[in-house]
Amino acid sequence: GISTAQLVQQEEIVQTLLPAQFMNGNIHIPVAVQTVGGTYNTTQSVHIWDPSHQQSQGEDGQEQQLHLFPSGSAQGQVETEADGQAPTEILVPISLKPEEGLEVWRFWAKKKNDELSKQEQTKLAPIGRRQPLRFQEDLVSSAVAELNLGLSLMTQEARGAEEEELAPDVLYYVFLCIQKYLYENERVDDIFSDPYYTRFCESLHKLLHGWKPSIHPLGYIIPSHVTEEMLWECKQLGAHSPSTLLTTLMYFNTKYFRLITPEHHMRVAFSKVLRHSRKNPTNAKDKATSIRLLKVQSQHSSGQKGTDDMYEEQIEDPENPLRCPIKLYDFYLFKCPQSVKGRSDAYYMTPEPVVAPNSPMWYSSQPLSSQQVEQMLSRIIVVREIQEIIGTAPESSS
Repeated sequence: GISTAQLVQQEEIVQTLLPAQFMNGNIHIPVAVQTVGGTYNTTQSVHIWDPSHQQSQGEDGQEQQLHLFPSGSAQGQVETEADGQAPTEILVPISLKPEEGLEVWRFWAKKKNDELSKQEQTKLAPIGRRQPLRFQEDLVSSAVAELNLGLSLMTQEARGAEEEELAPDVLYYVFLCIQKYLYENERVDDIFSDPYYTRFCESLHKLLHGWKPSIHPLGYIIPSHVTEEMLWECKQLGAHSPSTLLTTLMYFNTKYFRLITPEHHMRVAFSKVLRHSRKNPTNAKDKATSIRLLKVQSQHSSGQKGTDDMYEEQIEDPENPLRCPIKLYDFYLFKCPQSVKGRSDAYYMTPEPVVAPNSPMWYSSQPLSSQQVEQMLSRIIVVREIQEIIGTAPESSS
């Protein structure tokens, strides 16, 4: 069992450390937890390795970190936080920490390199002088091919400091941190869409495909680690490149049109997404623009005039033009070939392999394959805001 002294000590850590970490914005333990009898109880015992905690040893030689115990390790009364708030609000990360991505990569690379050295000792020296494969611990100077391979292997092998498996959404969060770290250090690679990263993208898809948030033993849903804001933060949403813009349209179509399967998205077409302007009845000059998608029509409604509730809608965001669904839709149309704009069988067109920001054409007249749509969508579905929509959607049970 756990001694009273240890319980008190853990309670103190909870009281002092968590609020402090929250205040600094440094939430080092990105997992939703509930205090149960003084220990942390989660469905996944997750601990993202944090070097600043590595050195602090308690008097009894145990590290004074918040070890996240596997669920069921502590019985006792359920205690909620002092202010009565669910701790999920505090403990899920709110923004990307690029250095956290770097640490997980380093931790993995060190371990992988040791493993490779051991393997080489047991094998005969290869003929010729091929350099043995090693992963750089410094992400920025890693060659593209090496990074692609390393990130791909990480989807299966990366572990937390306690050797525990990281949940798919936690790993996705780590890769988004890595992406942000690369951008902040002048690397322009987009690990989620550049053709050189195909192997990683396929591995990530295998990891995320079919992911659902887990339910805590106490009955609440542990929210996804990945939020929409994080995607804007590391340039996975916006008009930064043809593939980012495409992802953004798919994201908005998932969020506002509630298209949550690849089949739903494959049915969208230029001819079905319509611009709509509404006058303000009190001020004729004041118009609100939206784009609409007709919901799947039932048989009897085909002859009727469309009413407002037959459409799903995306409304403009005049406060934030760079994130405005209408502006991004217009920009997409502007960058698509004229020949595709009336199509009734396609909407997501394949990005041209090489474009400059000012190229008149960003997309070919070839639609994305259903496989490509599925891969992009699997990264969108994991986002917390989309999960909340799926959770409230009437068809979510199907």
